[in-house]
Amino acid sequence: MEDAERERDGELIGPALGPVTAGQIEADLERGKIYRLNDRFFKFLFGREERKPLFLDLVNALVFPDGSAGFTGFEYANRELSAARVEGKDCYLDIVANMADGTQVEVEVQVRNWNDYLQRSAYYLSTLHASQMGLGGSYLDLKRTVSIHILAFSLFSGERFRREFCLCDVESGEKLSDDLKLIYLEVPKYASYGTPRNRLEYWLMYLAGMEAKKMPEAMVKDPMIGEALNLEKLFLQSREERQRYIVSYKAMRDAMTRDETIRRVARAEGEARGEARGEARGLAKGLNEGEAKGIAATARRMLGMSFTSEQISQATGLSLGEVEALRREMDN
Repeated sequence: MEDAERERDGELIGPALGPVTAGQIEADLERGKIYRLNDRFFKFLFGREERKPLFLDLVNALVFPDGSAGFTGFEYANRELSAARVEGKDCYLDIVANMADGTQVEVEVQVRNWNDYLQRSAYYLSTLHASQMGLGGSYLDLKRTVSIHILAFSLFSGERFRREFCLCDVESGEKLSDDLKLIYLEVPKYASYGTPRNRLEYWLMYLAGMEAKKMPEAMVKDPMIGEALNLEKLFLQSREERQRYIVSYKAMRDAMTRDETIRRVARAEGEARGEARGEARGLAKGLNEGEAKGIAATARRMLGMSFTSEQISQATGLSLGEVEALRREMDN
């Protein structure tokens, strides 16, 4: 399955579209090729108790890219892979952790580019934040909630690959509260950057799919990246994990292919409708222009026959101002 991922300068940045068989995926695994943003692999790497140092390093890099601060510890929340239900909507959260300072952190990996993803991610954040409130609880007890979204597609315009949003005043930028925070990482945008400069970029380069042999030496020797690469080998040695990955990857590819097919059909229908509307609007415009010219000609003839402006307005539907403008035009 050499074409199973789109490649840019040797870096895997996302799954290709089109049908794929379990045998093709298995062949890729035999060659050591893993799509690192696959949900199953991501949870294997970061969602287990024995992997807590790895997850903590990732979260600190994504939340504090300048290294000025960092969480000191955490516990995985029981809501990993569970559904938080609010008003009939299900929120399936990838990994949720309660940090040592009380902050809730959710890390979501998203491969499919939903049209409503901004609304969806805001809903996830608010749902997770509200889930802290028990019956009879106090709003003052609510802790900060940070929702991190690692995306296999570009969501925003521009070249920036990291975006951070919080509640603030629109005009002054004054921060209202730090209790709700949304962070988006657009992995494909980083895939075109050069040598990584900090831990955030180390992790983005890793998640973008760069092979170990092509990574900068300092990155390969980094303890956390090195651990991730070692865990990949462990993952590939597990028949059970490989089977889960194959099922998950195939479902992802099939879903993305359906999404793109729907988009293409909708785009073609939209273009066809646009052309039809354009032709109709052109015809209507022509008729309207012709009608307007006819009305103006009638008004001019009536002016030449000494009808009053009021009579002409009543007969043609033109306003008194329009009739007077025609009168001045004829007088000049």
